[in-house]
Amino acid sequence: MSKSERVYVANESFACQIDGKDYQIAKGITRVREGHPLLQANPQYFRPMEDNVHYDVEQATAAPGEKRGASA
Repeated sequence: MSKSERVYVANESFACQIDGKDYQIAKGITRVREGHPLLQANPQYFRPMEDNVHYDVEQATAAPGEKRGASA
């Protein structure tokens, strides 16, 4: 995994403001990627995730001849 793909999870709940925007961070729930402003401003509140993150991808449109939502 390259450095830019590394994901961090909050190890503490906290609130902060960055560039005028308020953030509420939840311990064990909030995740950010390497280089995110939240991580840069508050590195002490995040730890690297041990597992790789896999995001589910939904097909946006039906393939030719298919109807969306139709089961095979």
